[in-house]
Amino acid sequence: MRLFLVILLCLGLATCTSHIPQARILNPGDASLAGRPSFELIDPQASLEGDAPFPERYHQLPRLLRHGLSTRGYHESQQPQLRVYYWLAVQDGPLLFKADVPPPNPLGPYQAIHRLRDETGTLRLRLTDLNGRILWEGLISTGLSPARDSAELLGRAVQVLTEQIPLARP
Repeated sequence: MRLFLVILLCLGLATCTSHIPQARILNPGDASLAGRPSFELIDPQASLEGDAPFPERYHQLPRLLRHGLSTRGYHESQQPQLRVYYWLAVQDGPLLFKADVPPPNPLGPYQAIHRLRDETGTLRLRLTDLNGRILWEGLISTGLSPARDSAELLGRAVQVLTEQIPLARP
């Protein structure tokens, strides 16, 4: 009986630790997105300054984006009606927390200072017309960080973000 409870507890903890990425829509699709099912992916290396974070993941992104866009009814074409821009970035900032004061003891107060950083990978996806007008834009936390990098995290983030794009209509 105890073994069953331990296994059940482990399964419960495992489901609590899985990262479900949350998408933020910065510019929702409008009526001008309708009737534009063909797209071209724009290589982000041409617009990035400096070294790209997660360079090995940039090779994975075009395939994932093509698949995600095709499930929404879009297709890649030599005569595109949309341009799809995408970037991976790292949001880096200090992690702030309040430390509780320990109970008094003969050695005095606890004097340790912890400096922690929050490094989170994000993916930005932008759909524009051929003139550069933004038709849809979204941002999602990929769960990636320099310390925790995996193809599964990026794949899950791309899937969740592309599901937010309005369906292509003829």
